[in-house]
Amino acid sequence: MTTYVAVFAMVLAYAALVAGYLALRTLAKLRRASAVLARGARGPNAQESLVEASSRHAERLDLLGEEVAELREHLASGASASGGSSGGGLRNVALVRYDAFGEMSGRMSFSLALLDDKGDGVAISAIAGTSDTRVYAKGVTAGKGEHELSPEEQQAVSAALGKRSGLLMRKSA
Repeated sequence: MTTYVAVFAMVLAYAALVAGYLALRTLAKLRRASAVLARGARGPNAQESLVEASSRHAERLDLLGEEVAELREHLASGASASGGSSGGGLRNVALVRYDAFGEMSGRMSFSLALLDDKGDGVAISAIAGTSDTRVYAKGVTAGKGEHELSPEEQQAVSAALGKRSGLLMRKSA
């Protein structure tokens, strides 16, 4: 019987030793984590802890949220003052994809028209070649290009103004 009690006491002592070791490891991890928080993200010589920096960024985020809310109110009041539509927004959008060169396939080139209700805006074209891609932007006033529009750009402008239906169109052959 004495042997059983001795074995039980040794098992209990071993379990206490393992529990103590695990507790010390956990305490060491907590100390390292608190040292990182106290030191801050910028290093050991930083003037501001990570917690202080987080609270400062939270305050800035709150101010930014207030500014966004003010801008939304301003835009909403501007839209209602002009009769429900601002007229300045790029509401008419059309995209025409095509193959600019015979050597390229997959309709990688495109012309994009971004216009407001008056037909003012921009026509953007990207011409994809085998070695490079060129991007062009041309102003559009009242549905007419300020510079001569390519057939694809004119097709995108016409589609954006509702003369042809559909946002995504193929080049007419």
